[in-house]
Amino acid sequence: MDDLSSVNRKLSHTLVALHAFDLVARFGNLSGAAEALGVTQSAISQKIKGLEAELGVTLFRREHRGVSLTNEGVRLLDTVRPAMSQMGRSVGSLLERKSRPRVRISADFSFATFWLLPQLSDLREELGDEIEIQILASQAPPESGSDDWDIKIHVQSFNTIEKRDVALLRERVAAVCSPGFLAENGPITSSQALLDHQLLSLSKPPSAHWQTWQGWFEGLGISGERSKNYISFNNYDMVTQSAIAGNGFALGWLGLIDGLIQQNLLVQATEDVVVSNAGYVMSRDHSSTRRGPKLVFDWIEQRAANPAARRAVSAAQL
Repeated sequence: MDDLSSVNRKLSHTLVALHAFDLVARFGNLSGAAEALGVTQSAISQKIKGLEAELGVTLFRREHRGVSLTNEGVRLLDTVRPAMSQMGRSVGSLLERKSRPRVRISADFSFATFWLLPQLSDLREELGDEIEIQILASQAPPESGSDDWDIKIHVQSFNTIEKRDVALLRERVAAVCSPGFLAENGPITSSQALLDHQLLSLSKPPSAHWQTWQGWFEGLGISGERSKNYISFNNYDMVTQSAIAGNGFALGWLGLIDGLIQQNLLVQATEDVVVSNAGYVMSRDHSSTRRGPKLVFDWIEQRAANPAARRAVSAAQL
């Protein structure tokens, strides 16, 4: 423990000198490093001399037109430079976010495509251009403890909603297809009959909570073997495109695909709708004092509570 404390104290004393060392190595001279740090050349020279004395090695060979690294300097630079570069990127990213508020929304592909995308113009119009919106679409929610998002919107069980989370959309799922496909393969007198038709499926990661065909049939009390294999996709807009193209029956999340139904691109194959105790839940770090995430969070919550104000995705947006 004493050795570790000694190393930490030395690192604390030499961190600024290590930054100066990295810059001198980059520029190949003291003057370039001094200009980059906004200090005198003499101050840089003192930092390097102090670092060499602290470490007990010579890091640079002083030459007529600059400096060059010794073998010890090369070894130290191999360790210092990646760390300095990473710290520089992290600090630069934080400064950029401070100067231009950025709100990163993590949402699954379905919600991002069918709900968020149509609302972006309204969101920008009402909140103005001072907030930069980034949509980070993924099939699975980000890992716990990740700081790569400001607002998270993914499907989860309503039993796991935390106190200040917002339930945006309860999962209501129907079987849908194109009107032409239904005319050729219908009428479908019951959902049981769908077992004998081509079904289009969305691949489900282990951590995902959304409905599958198996869960949908079980929700209706339907059992039996399928006569055809699924056609599976890893992206929901591909599922809907395939259904629109007349390739089979798909599960349609009501509240997301309403625009496609209104445009008569998709129709319900049966009247059955399975409602689960899961849905899209929105959360954010409420301890954050940043204004942008709160504004966007509140705006999405209000828009979700007023379905009449929402814009639905059009075929041209898919």
